Amino acid sequence: MFAVHGDWRILVQNNYVLQWFSGCWNEEAAIQYSQEFRDKTAHLNGTHWAIFSYFDEWELGVPEMESHLIEHCQQFKNNGCIKDCHIYSPSAWKSMQLENIVPQSEGDYERRVFVDESEAIAWMKSCGFSIVTGNFLKNLPA
Repeated sequence: MFAVHGDWRILVQNNYVLQWFSGCWNEEAAIQYSQEFRDKTAHLNGTHWAIFSYFDEWELGVPEMESHLIEHCQQFKNNGCIKDCHIYSPSAWKSMQLENIVPQSEGDYERRVFVDESEAIAWMKSCGFSIVTGNFLKNLPA
């Protein structure tokens, strides 16, 4: 096993999960992140919930991480996640890798990509999720 390369923060609030990602990820990061996510969201299983993710500081990942994250995404969809939004500045590379890992829509699950956080929050609100990000964003690494 190698050391984890990449960083993330996960905060569960009410019926949604806030996430922030940074760095270039290796396989070990994907494995450790997926486990932490499962642990922190286990109480949401069987309910309808959402994910709100910041990817601006994420720098892609090695191909070996993709299978772990594909499995991770299938698990959270199976466990009740119905809305998922990614926020990042336009990037063909990020879009290509994320599209390969996370499907756009499937059954009750729907994912959208936004450049503007306020548009993402408005979309989530229209879907019944009241997203509050202030304290989460204040506590991210500088």
